[in-house]
Amino acid sequence: MPTVLWRGHTREVNTKYGRFDRHTPVKVTQVWLDARRNVFDDRFQIEEDYPGVLFTQDDGDGLPDMKWLKADIQQWLFEHGVEMSGIRATKAKMLERVDEVLAAEVTPEEE
Repeated sequence: MPTVLWRGHTREVNTKYGRFDRHTPVKVTQVWLDARRNVFDDRFQIEEDYPGVLFTQDDGDGLPDMKWLKADIQQWLFEHGVEMSGIRATKAKMLERVDEVLAAEVTPEEE
């Protein structure tokens, strides 16, 4: 998931797309960033950006696996209420969290 950080001369800036400051990276979706890319000039630092990349799975089951991009797995986790930093997390650790989310969604049948 891309993050946007203000690096201009002032401590913060307000744009029509939100408030950005030097100390708080703002997580945005790739689709959101692609639609507004022209607003962010060289005074902004953008990380984990994959311009124009559509995050899709090969098998079509909608569940992350090793074929998914790391950013795509992070987006899936975010959509399921799990915030995980992509800076230190490996794909394997992220997929472990996916397994935890899926296990929590399974409700045991009552006898």
